[in-house]
This record gives sequence, structure tokens and C-alpha cells, in this order.
Amino acid sequence: MQDFFDKLKEKILNYDPVYFVEKYLTIDGGKFRVSELSWKPFADIYRYVGLKSIERQGKPLVIVASRQVGKTTMASVMECYFLASGLYGVEDRIPLRIIHLFPTIGLAQIYSKTKFQPMIQESVPIVLETEVTVNKKTKKVQNKIPFMVSKLDKGIEESLSFKQFNKNTLAIESTGANGDRIRGRTCDIIFFDEVQDMRLDAINNCTKILNQSKIGPPGSGVQVYFGTAKKKGSDFHKMWLSSNQQYYHLGCESCKEYFPLYTPESNEWENIWITGYIVKCTHCGHEQDKRPAAGRGKWVAFNKNEDQCMYVGYHINQLYMPNITKEDLLKQKPSFNPNVTERGYQNETLGEFYQGDTSPMDTEEIYHNCGDLDRAMRAGIKQGDEKMVIMGIDFGGKSDAEQLAYPDKSGKGKSYSTVVILSVKGPNLFDIELAIKLKKNTPEYKKQIIAELIRKYSVDLVVGDIGFSNDLSQMLHLEHGDKYIVSRAQGSIKAAGRARFVENMDVPEIQFERSYYIGEIFDLFKSGSIRFPLKNYDAIAWLIEHCCSMELKAAIPLVTGEPNITYIKGSTPNDGLMALLNAYLAYKYLITSAFKDTSQLSQKNNLEKNKKPLAILGYSSRRY
Repeated sequence: MQDFFDKLKEKILNYDPVYFVEKYLTIDGGKFRVSELSWKPFADIYRYVGLKSIERQGKPLVIVASRQVGKTTMASVMECYFLASGLYGVEDRIPLRIIHLFPTIGLAQIYSKTKFQPMIQESVPIVLETEVTVNKKTKKVQNKIPFMVSKLDKGIEESLSFKQFNKNTLAIESTGANGDRIRGRTCDIIFFDEVQDMRLDAINNCTKILNQSKIGPPGSGVQVYFGTAKKKGSDFHKMWLSSNQQYYHLGCESCKEYFPLYTPESNEWENIWITGYIVKCTHCGHEQDKRPAAGRGKWVAFNKNEDQCMYVGYHINQLYMPNITKEDLLKQKPSFNPNVTERGYQNETLGEFYQGDTSPMDTEEIYHNCGDLDRAMRAGIKQGDEKMVIMGIDFGGKSDAEQLAYPDKSGKGKSYSTVVILSVKGPNLFDIELAIKLKKNTPEYKKQIIAELIRKYSVDLVVGDIGFSNDLSQMLHLEHGDKYIVSRAQGSIKAAGRARFVENMDVPEIQFERSYYIGEIFDLFKSGSIRFPLKNYDAIAWLIEHCCSMELKAAIPLVTGEPNITYIKGSTPNDGLMALLNAYLAYKYLITSAFKDTSQLSQKNNLEKNKKPLAILGYSSRRY
């Protein structure tokens, strides 16, 4: 009898996502502890996704989060719950089809390899009880099987993008520019990850594959949107405003009232959170540990018109992480950390949408201003096919391939080596013909790929940054002569055109005023003068993101009283933008005869006559 009740209890508990997570899954080799009181804000979301979102009267979920709060981990464990808890796809229970979508296929592959696959491999084997018939007698058999089973059905190949358990399936894919990658499929659940970087029309196209969903609202299925807050007015921000906007309130052990630890667009939390883990109730003033206070708390809707809301919304930030103290968070404030910007602090620590003119461009602006939907990157350019072809390189400390092996802390440097090739279509009018992150980080590979690209694209001039490439730049200059020069960014240059060419060096270099030329690049973006080949959206999306990484910082010197605008690196990589900037410097070098002739009329005449500037006619290798 006890065995019967134990099995019954196990079946009932398996309906609880938190119980399932803690029994079968591990995180970084350790046990999940979601049921502890301090993790209740997260456990509540787990249970809503697993138990409430599947109801026919449910609504899509929008989860706005800061960085480092486990939102992608949450997606992983909920996928495992749906796939392997035994509630779906076994015996006569309906199977589920899940799709986990990222903005690009590269992000999808990283997730599959570094997040989902390790969770599968480190999970506890599940014992499934199945019925078998032998000699017309039916009996139950227990099978201890691996958590995820590959190739259960012949002809279905397990890969980074496809997982199967019993009859349930998971596809890990990307939305691309417009959702075309997944058109024609059908599914029951979609997890949208990094939704802040997705295009709205791509999202809308993807949700159409939920029309035949067997769970969730009829025709809509289960939709869960995970994202990091970025800019106010963005599509993701509008989705959040259309939700009930729930924020977590702590429970006071003294007066039993609920009080907010974090209030949107307010620094009041700094007064509520006294020190360490100690918080003060806003009702009675009682001081207490925030961790058990979280266990007594609940989610409270900021938007009181819940019946009219399109989404159920949850806001989670680093304040609710049980292992973080107040002092840890204060170290991330710009006033205490010069390497952190206000936008970065608001977005990535507080999970707050930021309003301000700190970001010169966003991805949607580049898409609309500079996108060529029907143009792809070219495999090569024949000599004479273009007026001018220039290449920019930004050398970094690690390769693109190392992002998979070292996704968080690589120890290999924080930047990537990137290449951008432009063809000149007219005065200050450029097509991006190629944009790549180098696959390897060895000097031999870099030399080989650069030589191959110069040949395949008939490149007239290459400019590489001097930062990570001093010895390599000397080798490249010896091999390619004056066709390869370097750039060196400086704070201020008094020369005409804010740049000068210094020839009497081991490798001749362009010295340029950094913020001035970055400003010129953004002016070209705003006028639509730099064209992105969006037919290769998955291949070019990383460059678009890099071009939107900069932030504006204004200072007013007391001497002049004139605002001094500088561009500083944001929280995301900008290596592709720097490679594009170097290609633009190559163009400026050629049309101004090494920054000696700044006449725009001369530039226009050269291009209209379809002649290359005279500066490129005298190339010769230093070897001769």
C-alpha cells in the first residue's frame, strides 16, 4: 500500500515544475534549489509557465529581465519539463512540439551547445513505467532510460538544432529577418529568447505556426518572451507596456504586509535595502533578511487593468538574486564604476528600459535606413567591377570559434577579430560586400585569410587597427606593401579633416580623432549611405548589433562652453563597427591623397569618371 501511495505522490508531484527541476536537473554540476524560500520569485514564474500558460484561457508571457538572472536557464529547464516529465508524449498523452527561437542561428547554436546539451547530459535518468504484452498478458515494466533519447525514430537525426524525447520534439532555431526560416512548421510552444533583438514582423510571422496548437489559447498556443530591457519605445518595450507588468513584493515578518523592494524608474530601493541582505519594511519599518522575506512575498501587478492586458508580464532583476548583497549592486553603479554607463546600469542591472539620447542608432533604424532586403553578401569581386573596394580589420583577443568554447569568461581577451569589405558606389555611398568574424586566432590563419580576401575581392586598400596587431601588422605590410596600413585612434587631432597620415614608421599609420569619425559613420547610417545585405540576415545580424553598441557622452568644458560629444563603448561588442570604421578610413585616405586633399569636389569627380583615385595606382610591395 505504501508503494502505491509513493507512486501516486510521485505522479502528482511531477506536475509541479519546481519539483521536477530539483529532482532531475543540475546547473553547472550542482543541484537546483528553486524551492528554497529565497528563490520563490523565480519558482512562481516556473509554475506559471508550466501550469497556467497551457490553459485555454491563458495569455502569452513577457519576462523582462536584467542580465545574469537565469532567464535562458529558465527556458532550458521548462523545455526539459515539457519534454521529459511524462505529462506529454507517452502512452496516450498528446505529444508536444516546442521551438526555441533566437534572433540569429549563431545564438541558437551557442545555446544548444553550451546550455541545453550539458543540461541533458548531466541530468538524472528518469524511470518510465510502460505496459508491454507478452503471451496476451499485459504487464508494467520499468525502464531506466537516459533523460533525452536520440534517434528514437529512424530518419530523424539528433543535432544541435533538433532534440527528441519519446514523441515530444524541440527545435532550436532563429527568427532571421522575417521568420521565413520556420514557415510551414507547426508547434505548440514557442520560447522567444533575446526578444529585444528580434524584429516585430519576424515575431508575428513566427507565431502563425501556433495556429494548430493543442495547448494554450486556441490558435495562439503557448508563447513565452524572454528579453533584456534596452530602449524605451522599442517593440519589446511596447510588449511590456501591454502586459500587467508584475513586480515582486516582499512579505514583512512583523506586520505581514507586502512591500516592494524595487519600484520601476525609482532609486527608492537604496533606502529600503539597508545593507548586506537587510531590508526595511515600508509599512512598519521592521528590518529583516530579504531572503526569507522573498519567501513570504508575492507578485503584484503594476498595471491594474489586467483584464485588458494582452500579456502576463514578469519583471525580474539582480535585486532578487539571493546571493547578491546591496554592496555588490552599488559597485555596478556608474558613480562607483567608471567602466559602467548609465544605460548599461539601467538595462543590465535593474532590468529597466532606458530613455535618453545615449544610443546613436538601434537595430531597427539600421534595418529600415540601411537594409537591402534582396541583396546578399558577395563571394568575390573581379578587378574593375567596382570603382573602389576597401577592407577594414579590427584585431581582437579571441576568434569567433572561441565564443562556443568560452562563452562567458574566455581568458582570451574580450574582443573578436573582424573584417568588413566595402565597395564604393558613389560619393559617400557604400555597399557592405562581406562581414566576418575570424574563425581562428593564430597569426598564420590571419595572414592567410587576409591575403585570400584581398585577392578574391580585388581590394584596393586595407586598414587594420594597431591595437592587438603590432607584430602581425609589420608582417602584413611587408607582404602587401602600401596596400596594407594601420590606424591609431586618438582623442583629439588638430589637423584638417581630424586625421593625418604618418609615413615614416615601420608600418605607415592613419592617426584619427576617434569620436569625430565614429560620428561620421553614424551620419552615414542615418542617411542610408551604408547598405547592409539583409538577404544574409543571420550572417550580417552580428554586425548590425555591433554597430548599435556605442553610447554618447556629452561634456561641456568650462573654457569654451561648447558641448563635447564623445562615443564610448557600451556593454555589448563593437568590433564589427571598428572594422567598418577602418574600411571608411581607407576610403578617406584614398579620396584625399593620404589626407592632404580634402576637397569634396575632387572626390566627386573621381567617382563620376569611374576612375580610381591616383593614390592607389602606385602600390608596390616593400619586398622589391
